Amino acid sequence: MHRQTQSKAPLSPIFGSPLKVTRYGATISLLISALFMMPTAHAASCKIPKSYYKNVSCTASNGYFLATKDFGAPVALLNSKGKKVVDLSRYQKVDADKIAGGLLPVLRNSHVGYLNMQGREVIPATYDMLKESQGWARPVSDGRIVVKKDGNYGVIDTANKTVVSFSASISDIDDYRGGVMQVRKNQATSWLDKNGKATSNPNGSNSNNEPLSSKQTANNSSATAPAQSRQAVPNRFTTLQPRQQDGRWGFVDENNVTMITYSFDDARPFSEGLAGVRIDDNWGFVNLGGELVIPFRFANSGVSSGDSYQGRPAFTFTSGKAWIGNLKNGNKMCIDKEGTGVGCD
Repeated sequence: MHRQTQSKAPLSPIFGSPLKVTRYGATISLLISALFMMPTAHAASCKIPKSYYKNVSCTASNGYFLATKDFGAPVALLNSKGKKVVDLSRYQKVDADKIAGGLLPVLRNSHVGYLNMQGREVIPATYDMLKESQGWARPVSDGRIVVKKDGNYGVIDTANKTVVSFSASISDIDDYRGGVMQVRKNQATSWLDKNGKATSNPNGSNSNNEPLSSKQTANNSSATAPAQSRQAVPNRFTTLQPRQQDGRWGFVDENNVTMITYSFDDARPFSEGLAGVRIDDNWGFVNLGGELVIPFRFANSGVSSGDSYQGRPAFTFTSGKAWIGNLKNGNKMCIDKEGTGVGCD
């Protein structure tokens, strides 16, 4: 996530923004001051506007910025002139890295809803928090949103109309990509179109073109699914693997279906729900939904080629930390899953 930026704090040469104060703050500030300067893609692409707010950070939508309190609670959504356009003070959390389709995921009374850029709650905050490595809410994808209600997965559109009915038999749903999505139901894998109807998957296997939400049973799901899907399917949060094609890197699932497109210059395997990916000379981190959750702001030159930390390569999470740079004094610099600088040891 983009972290809060304090107006008077010193800039970090690794992170391209002032460091968030933590119990390691003093030590990390001294360590980072010794680092060589590194250009950051994030700093070049996001310019924080001047405003009366103390903590302001970038969002996934150009021209919008998030103002927060010191402890991270949301305050307001700002425009490119630093003016408040949406009051967020009644929400516990917002996920500004998942603004998509003009909607912002919000959390009120521990329930998930979606706000438009004019501040109207177009999807009421009535859905369950998601307890998975992608965070507590999913972004809009192809005009659809994967949500949970009463503990069951379902899919709605941006008008809050149910597209795929909520079902306890659905163990997992991917976000839509190219008008289709993958659903795991009763240990069988199926593909749905944007109307919630079964369709051909990218490997060319066909199903009976009936809505999964109302007509498919466990038996006919097994009968129409690809042969390799009739066995228990591993959870997608542990199965995406990096693959190279035409000199670029992407990620495939257990059926060798491309789930994250070939758009990176380098990639690390997924670990603890995140994967390090590089474009040009900077690394960032994507989640299993293919979303960039930690921006490209860590220079490739910050680590020595072939070196490792605790037996793992750079830009790979281990016990909640990823090593992203070496200091001139030999110490290593790490981040947590929020992208905040922490000590490696």
